[in-house]
Amino acid sequence: MSLPVRNSINLLLLNEKKQLLLMCADDPTTTTVDGKYHGRFWFPIGGKIEPGESLEEAALRELFEETGLAPEEVELGPIVWFGEFDLVLSGTPTRLKQRFIVAKTRQNSVSLSNLTQEEQAVIQKTAWFSLEEIKNCPDVIYPVLLPQYLPDILSGNYPAQPLEIDLGTQPR
Repeated sequence: MSLPVRNSINLLLLNEKKQLLLMCADDPTTTTVDGKYHGRFWFPIGGKIEPGESLEEAALRELFEETGLAPEEVELGPIVWFGEFDLVLSGTPTRLKQRFIVAKTRQNSVSLSNLTQEEQAVIQKTAWFSLEEIKNCPDVIYPVLLPQYLPDILSGNYPAQPLEIDLGTQPR
């Protein structure tokens, strides 16, 4: 069975303290393909690439929708990771193809006032996380392998070519 594909861009948005901005969602209609829901979860900002949008255009649109930050408040860096996995997204089995782009900002205050209606229903909050806070968070953070790959990004050691990472890894 071939699933509908959703191409998306995720921003690894870092502040000057080398903290990563994550969003918190609680959406029981988003599960593993076998129907398992792990409770509320955190993830980098980002979303679907709309038809005709470039990766950069999609990243900047999602940035504004999910943080209120304008393009001039952020410096986009390279695409550092990519991967794909299957999940049930808002009740629909979907193949998610994600790319992750580094972005930096001097802003620490963000706003959820520009969320889409669909996002408003499931997004609870955002927060800046240090690497240690990510490692010790009691909630699930996607991608699950984030603590393994994030240290290189925080130190500015970007891969020469985007790395394929296992986005299908599930929490224990």
